[in-house]
Amino acid sequence: MTFNPWTGRRTVARQSRRVGRGRLGLLALALAAPLLLTAQRPFIVKMATLAPEGSPWHEVLREIRQDWLDISGGKVRLTIYAGGTAGDESDMVRKMRIGQIQSAALSAEGLSYIDKGIYALSLPMLAKNYRELDWIRAQIEPELRERYRSKGYRVLAWADVGWIYWFTRKPARVPEDLRRQRIFTWAGDAHTPKLWKAAGFQPVSLAAVDVLPALQTGLIDAVDASPLTVASFQWFGVARYMTDLPFAALTGALIIRETVWQQIPEKWHDAFLDAVLLRTRRIHDEIRYSDAAAVEVMKQHGLEVVSVTQADIDLWRAVIDKHMRLLRGTLVDSVMFDRVVALKAEKDRPGFVLP
Repeated sequence: MTFNPWTGRRTVARQSRRVGRGRLGLLALALAAPLLLTAQRPFIVKMATLAPEGSPWHEVLREIRQDWLDISGGKVRLTIYAGGTAGDESDMVRKMRIGQIQSAALSAEGLSYIDKGIYALSLPMLAKNYRELDWIRAQIEPELRERYRSKGYRVLAWADVGWIYWFTRKPARVPEDLRRQRIFTWAGDAHTPKLWKAAGFQPVSLAAVDVLPALQTGLIDAVDASPLTVASFQWFGVARYMTDLPFAALTGALIIRETVWQQIPEKWHDAFLDAVLLRTRRIHDEIRYSDAAAVEVMKQHGLEVVSVTQADIDLWRAVIDKHMRLLRGTLVDSVMFDRVVALKAEKDRPGFVLP
């Protein structure tokens, strides 16, 4: 270290500082290099679904993948894991939480692992048709969307999975017929098996991908699902009786982790959402009118539709009314349960006209 009489400064200290700044600059450049390289690569969003390849739901996801690719000029790519290759819906939610996947198309079952309010739309015999269901859903949709947002998930679009019917190995015209058969419930759902047992039924918990072998081996005898789902998974080859009673409606949604959504440049957000809404609106209409067609196709391959009388329907409703309160605070959180039950009472009162 030397003292410069002309400047009055210690020259080595200045050089050391210059060397230090140079090294910091090199370090910053070294750290930035991977980011610069990453910026040149496509941003990959891994999306999972139980929908089998080739099913209407899977085709819509493929269309959305192409839309996002076109909008972003190839910079955002969806990788779709269909047919349960990423596991059951509970597995998909867990994998989203730890970042193994970033998005999923889920039914109410999967969505309930994030927030239990969604199952309020699937209460048994809540609505008689889609018009009634749409009205109820419109009343609670903003709150549901905000609930998922507050828990770190953005709802890109809601979707119908379809109207749920019972498909069984033996005819099930009335509740007592179903009580004699073993029914499928989702693995990982701690509440549903207890609720079914309390109502006198025989639940068996399984992953959705295990339903077909379980039907084939007699481990289960019955599954509640939409006709299009049953046709897509080929369950009707064993569960060849369908009780002709719309038991409940199943709502689904396409969701993405909010943190991942925010990593996508904001300039594409509106266009991405518009593309999703356009595609899901089409599947919305297709699902609603495809269940009847699916039943006709399955009937050609051996499915038998079990007719029910008004007296039979009254028996089903009596069982539901007796045990409905068991769902409050268990399968459905109490706040949303109370709200939807109140909406149902309003809808069913004499003189009420749907908007």
